[in-house]
Amino acid sequence: MEFSLYAADCRNNPKNCLYPNEYKVDSKEAMVKAASFDHVTARFAKNYRNIGNFELTNVAVMDCDNDHSEDPLSWIYPENYDRLFPGVSFVVVPSRNNMKEKDGKAARPRHHVYFPHGPMTDAKKYAELKRAIYKQCPFFDGNALDAARFIFGSDATNLIWHEGYMNIDQFLKPSIPKGQRNSTLSRFAGRVVKRYGADKRAYELFQEEAAKCEPPLSDEELSTIWGSAKKFAQKGKRKKGIFHLRSTTKILLPGH
Repeated sequence: MEFSLYAADCRNNPKNCLYPNEYKVDSKEAMVKAASFDHVTARFAKNYRNIGNFELTNVAVMDCDNDHSEDPLSWIYPENYDRLFPGVSFVVVPSRNNMKEKDGKAARPRHHVYFPHGPMTDAKKYAELKRAIYKQCPFFDGNALDAARFIFGSDATNLIWHEGYMNIDQFLKPSIPKGQRNSTLSRFAGRVVKRYGADKRAYELFQEEAAKCEPPLSDEELSTIWGSAKKFAQKGKRKKGIFHLRSTTKILLPGH
């Protein structure tokens, strides 16, 4: 998982509009550092946050304050997202008001969820992606779906880094059209086998993804794609085994 955030030189400053520092986030440590400053998820022209300056983004951030209910049993906790978005890569970072009273409401889990996705250069399409996420999970803040949203810096030490096998745009994609079916399923099969191995669970996920094809691929084509993924996985195991054998084999020199 890798995406970019653009941070300010300050923290908790709502009047700031400059975000000159790009962070390539590819680990928990990188996220902790980037999230400690006020930041945005998009690159803006001249580093000035303005919807008209929108240039590029590859991660969508969603805000969860759990204002949708006063019942703790209905609240969304960071640990819930693995079930809500199975297989999706994401990062959950506690907000600055996490487990604090806010606007007269009792303390509760408050956090931001970062969903990596393919590069986007259109602010409207980015906002549409965020609305699609909100439509699926309306507990997110519906007033925080614009493309120029900034996030206050916070202590992200206790973040959740969840490495999935697909991005949010792939998860939300309703169908795989003709002309993209073989290539899409081949990539998917490769990722899922790499993560889970060529076992029953991986094959079930592959079948679920294959069901999105319009029109459906034949059983023969699906078997060929899955078979290729299994062979690739087995080949990788053999290479690892050979490396391990070589690295552990002792070479006896004359006289020993």
